[in-house]
Amino acid sequence: MIFHLGTDIPPQKPFTPPLDEQSPRLTEKEADIIRAQIRRNSKAAHEYLLRLDLLLNKEKYPQNAVFIKKIRRRLELLMDENDTFRKVLWSDFQSENF
Repeated sequence: MIFHLGTDIPPQKPFTPPLDEQSPRLTEKEADIIRAQIRRNSKAAHEYLLRLDLLLNKEKYPQNAVFIKKIRRRLELLMDENDTFRKVLWSDFQSENF
């Protein structure tokens, strides 16, 4: 019986399947990336909503102020992106079940 130290054996790289854009199904890594991005976008959208609430309802800034419009536009982009990501995950889930 031969004992090896941890430095004697070369480290094995974990196998990750390659990302394939031609495949109709998402890999687990791709699905994890999309879920993480949905969470980040949701958190950012929540922050923007809190800012809008503060500025419009509490501070009484005008609704058509330029910086208010910029915040709203960013919020719209985040929500649209999340909707797209959720549609992709939903179609992948449906194709998995059928």
